[in-house]
Amino acid sequence: MRPRSFSDEELLDTARRCFLEHGPSVSTDVIAQELGVSQAALFKRFRTKQELMVRALIPRTPPWVAEIEQGPDARPVLEQMRELAAKIDAFLVQQLPCISVLSAAKTHPAKVLNWEKEGWPGMPAHRAMVGWFARLAEQGRIVAPSPAALATAFSSSLQVPHFMKHALGSAAPELGDDYRDRVVEVFWRGIEPRAV
Repeated sequence: MRPRSFSDEELLDTARRCFLEHGPSVSTDVIAQELGVSQAALFKRFRTKQELMVRALIPRTPPWVAEIEQGPDARPVLEQMRELAAKIDAFLVQQLPCISVLSAAKTHPAKVLNWEKEGWPGMPAHRAMVGWFARLAEQGRIVAPSPAALATAFSSSLQVPHFMKHALGSAAPELGDDYRDRVVEVFWRGIEPRAV
């Protein structure tokens, strides 16, 4: 009987589900059973359980990156920023459990994935945001002397509540349901072109 074929994506999706459901101590045998293959088949794709875990749980390029790479559209900038903030926030909500499992495993993704050689997985999203803000500045629709600083500050401010919840648990300060909208408003007031 021929062994079942499976894609890396199928393996990573199954492994992610198992790590999120059972934690970092889940056996690779459980993952292999879920996928319907042998444990040896897993290790033909990934050398170690740690590498499989990191590859399965490390954030992938968010789906909104392709959209903002197209550039800002004709709608009001504030409306587009609110939409972008909502997409970033939804992505972070999805990624927090993954980050929690990696943290519980005391795993160092940068070492496992050799980020010096492969690059940080968040770089495409960062570059896309820098380009998006740069195009808005070139069009005169925002004032942004440093699109890179703006993109970093904007995305970081949206990450703060998620990482505080992760790090502090119930001791994390309550920022309110409208935190995201208030952050967008603060940034908009800082970059909105002023009538002369």
